[in-house]
Amino acid sequence: MLLADLQNRVRIALTTTIVNEWSLLSQAGGTSRPSERAVAFHLGWYLRLMVEKSWDIDCEYNRSGMFLEEAVRLVDDQGRRIPDLIVHRRGKLGPEDNLLLLELATDRADVDVDTAAAGDFGRARALQARFGYQFAAVLDLRIGEHGAEQPITPHWQWAEHDGGVVDVGDVYEPDVLAEIVERAEKALPR
Repeated sequence: MLLADLQNRVRIALTTTIVNEWSLLSQAGGTSRPSERAVAFHLGWYLRLMVEKSWDIDCEYNRSGMFLEEAVRLVDDQGRRIPDLIVHRRGKLGPEDNLLLLELATDRADVDVDTAAAGDFGRARALQARFGYQFAAVLDLRIGEHGAEQPITPHWQWAEHDGGVVDVGDVYEPDVLAEIVERAEKALPR
């Protein structure tokens, strides 16, 4: 699959997640921001419809469900579990069976988002190299970012297995994002 094709599929799944799960992503759902795990579940749920059935989509997958030797655990050298979402074929290794490793960020309103994203991206790239994922991405939703025009301003960074960093930027153009947020707010039950 080509990068642009995969990005479009993730963008469609994210749009569906924003519109259908707005009560989770907005302050309408409570006083705290959603966990990465909760958002990754919904994003994976909608992404499932966007990829061929031969791919498995898992959140916080431990590769086998059993105790694993250190060499094949999906954790970084500091013991943090990543990634939040993977598209792969269970039980197989290598680029032909590992499509996407995605790290998700939701709670960045009070930190330097660029510095935090660089750390996430470094960890994602290390795991991408270790397990041969075709693509690695960090999707930072930037929920409640100070001074932003919208309550959510998704930003992503992508890398190819053999090509390094290939795309960094906003997921949506400002007018498209405004339309998505408007649709999401209208869909909230009153």
